[in-house]
Amino acid sequence: MWAYLNTIKRTVKYLCPADIIPPYIDVDLSELDAGQKIVAGDLKVHPALKLLRSKDEAVCKIMGARVSDQKKTK
Repeated sequence: MWAYLNTIKRTVKYLCPADIIPPYIDVDLSELDAGQKIVAGDLKVHPALKLLRSKDEAVCKIMGARVSDQKKTK
């Protein structure tokens, strides 16, 4: 079965001291199955970073292939 990444948010806002602003945040998707998602609270960041939005806000989701996409590959 095919699956693809649905990027819901490209940016997540944090409040933190200027000297610990991360240039990027790595997100490990290797353990996710189709239908599972990463929420802002799952992101691994420095403990001094304070999330400014809900920790339950979705960042990305692994989506199953559409039926029409599966038919094209057969």
